[in-house]
Amino acid sequence: MESAQERIRFRKTLYFKMIAVTALLGLTFLAALICIYHVTCKWFKTELTYQSDTLTEQICRNVDISLTELMEGTIPLTATNQRLTPMLRTVTGPDKADDPFLKPRLRKQLEEMLSTNYDINWVSVIDRSDTVYLACRDGRPREGRPSEESVLKLYYDNKEDVSHRPGNTIWTRSASNDGIVLMRYLFDETTMKFSGCVIAELKNTVLKEIFQDIDSSKVGNFALYDINGNLLFTTSERDRLKAGADHREEKDNYLYAEYQVSRGRIKIAHEVDLKAKNSRFSDLLYFVSFIGLFIFVLIIIFLWLMFGNMAGNLRILLSNITRVSRGDFELEPTSFSKGDQMDLISEHISEMAGNIQSLMDQISSAKEIQQQNEYKLLEFQYHELQAQINPHFLFNILQSIHGIAQINGDKQVSRLIGLLARFFRRNIERSKNTCTLNAEMEYIKNYTELYKNIYPDRLEVEWEVDELLLDMMVPSCILQPIVENSLVHGMEPKIGLCTIRISVYSEEERLVIKVWDNGLGIPAEKISTLFENNEAKKRIGIKNVKDRIQLMYGPDYGVWIESEYLHYTEVRLEFPLL
Repeated sequence: MESAQERIRFRKTLYFKMIAVTALLGLTFLAALICIYHVTCKWFKTELTYQSDTLTEQICRNVDISLTELMEGTIPLTATNQRLTPMLRTVTGPDKADDPFLKPRLRKQLEEMLSTNYDINWVSVIDRSDTVYLACRDGRPREGRPSEESVLKLYYDNKEDVSHRPGNTIWTRSASNDGIVLMRYLFDETTMKFSGCVIAELKNTVLKEIFQDIDSSKVGNFALYDINGNLLFTTSERDRLKAGADHREEKDNYLYAEYQVSRGRIKIAHEVDLKAKNSRFSDLLYFVSFIGLFIFVLIIIFLWLMFGNMAGNLRILLSNITRVSRGDFELEPTSFSKGDQMDLISEHISEMAGNIQSLMDQISSAKEIQQQNEYKLLEFQYHELQAQINPHFLFNILQSIHGIAQINGDKQVSRLIGLLARFFRRNIERSKNTCTLNAEMEYIKNYTELYKNIYPDRLEVEWEVDELLLDMMVPSCILQPIVENSLVHGMEPKIGLCTIRISVYSEEERLVIKVWDNGLGIPAEKISTLFENNEAKKRIGIKNVKDRIQLMYGPDYGVWIESEYLHYTEVRLEFPLL
């Protein structure tokens, strides 16, 4: 007979076909496409960074030179000090002169500075007493002229930066779009002290000329900021560059750099939108993607031709396996070619289905017989547990009635016989497996009342019952063995008064019944053996109660005992809160 291995041909195995597909798909275009994309992006970013640094360094030099030329051509350091400090010394210095023409002469000097230099929009001087001397170009619009208060505010806003750099020029933002503000302390060489501050708005035409020939779409955007971060000029349409301090979350999409100019008095920021720059390579990426998509379609067609019939048969196999898992052994036939691994699997599945059906029939028959036997056994155990009663109790009651009849007369005997009759009547009526908690409590109250009459000075019963739980269903006669144990093994051996406390409450979706007594108690070494078969025969109903609860509700419920010898015993019964 031909073996299974001899029937399998390697070229028809799924293993061979998957190797061919993996080699075709994994080792060719996908790896090449990913490598080309990452290498191209990395090279482009490196090249762009180098070009950006080179261009920005050149612009920084041009801006530094232009600002220096603008300052020296408008408000030169030495000439301005020599021209204005003598007047400021006369106005506010120690040799202060009471000449009414000094202040007009000072303003006249400022107006002459305006007339001799077209690049100055307005110029002002603030002396040491914070007096403002202001001169504006006559041709400037009225709304573009600053007031003395605004000039003084500008001075106070930048006073700290100017004082940190005495003698150096501070550039700051102007309210006008075509201007930049220059601020510098005036130094009196005679007194060797700073006698005031000159503030002037200069035209920023030279700065705009540096950037006017720059194509932002190719090299990115530039922005100039003063020492406080105020925007002086930008080639971008936005107020601030996207990758600046206020937009750090988008910095991965931008190439952003900052440069210090004029010894830190000006900052130039350069921003390049990498996303926009990458669009230059979009044609190449589109072409490569198109080639990859075309090859992918060819692979899909190849896979369809190679695995199309196999996919249909595999679907039938899966359907057959699903039927077997659901217990349906009527299988759909497959159409694999001879010598295929799938054909052999299909045959084995059919054989397996037949064997499983045969085994299930045998197991089902055996299980049914086993369940019937288990049900009979459980029913027998239940009725046996329910029918158990301790003859010790009946003997004591009858003996007590006889003794009381001889000593006290008929009234007491009549009362005890009535209680006993009620007890037996309710015991006979409790033929069902379950009863309400209220009925069980009444049964136990009658039971303990009999004992209290027998031991009038030795027994006290306390009740702590949640009345909302009285309608709950519990097993019939479930408390009588527990209470009887408290009386027989707790109260009777003890000298003096014995208290039994019965508590009923709910806890974590469970009905809990506790029977506590301060009787003789149980030695610690015997507590762990109470539920063993040999020890249970000596105890009245403890193991029977536990077995009955677990038989009805499962192993999560039952009986737990806690005791301290010569002090107390507490029995805890737990039921589901139904």
